Amino acid sequence: MKERILDKLFLPYWKLRLGKIGKKSTVKRGVKVIGDAKRIAIGHNFKIWHRCFIAVGEGEITFGNDGHLGVDVYVNASKGSIMVGNNVAIAPKCQIYSYSDYYAIGSKVGEINKIGNVIIEDNVLVGSGVIILPGVTISEGSIIAAGSVVTKDILSFEIVGGIPAKKIRNRE
Repeated sequence: MKERILDKLFLPYWKLRLGKIGKKSTVKRGVKVIGDAKRIAIGHNFKIWHRCFIAVGEGEITFGNDGHLGVDVYVNASKGSIMVGNNVAIAPKCQIYSYSDYYAIGSKVGEINKIGNVIIEDNVLVGSGVIILPGVTISEGSIIAAGSVVTKDILSFEIVGGIPAKKIRNRE
């Protein structure tokens, strides 16, 4: 009961700060947003749980309807954009990046960056501790096993896992 009251008290703050927040959406206390929060849009009935860290720079972040970010999720769109579809569950301690340092033979560390939009389509389940790297599309209905590192696109209704994430099987 106390938690719901506090959520309602903080809602006007988020409505002023964010670009958009839909009906019945909740941003819990302890969520930290750095950068231009007006570049963040949240659909209806989306929950962002405690201690999430959302960084937005030149890119944009869009969260769809009827999903959630679990506790301690880190989302970084300092460059490039991140789009999360409808009915997407992202478990605790996941990390999503649209920008990161990159290395190539003959270059110095920090000279090359990888920038790529991250798209998570509808009805996706992302297990705890998953890391999603720049330029990845996770297609509709996919499931990503806990602790996986997603470096390449995931096809519709695939179950993937591992480091790097590889297909385990299709959903039935």
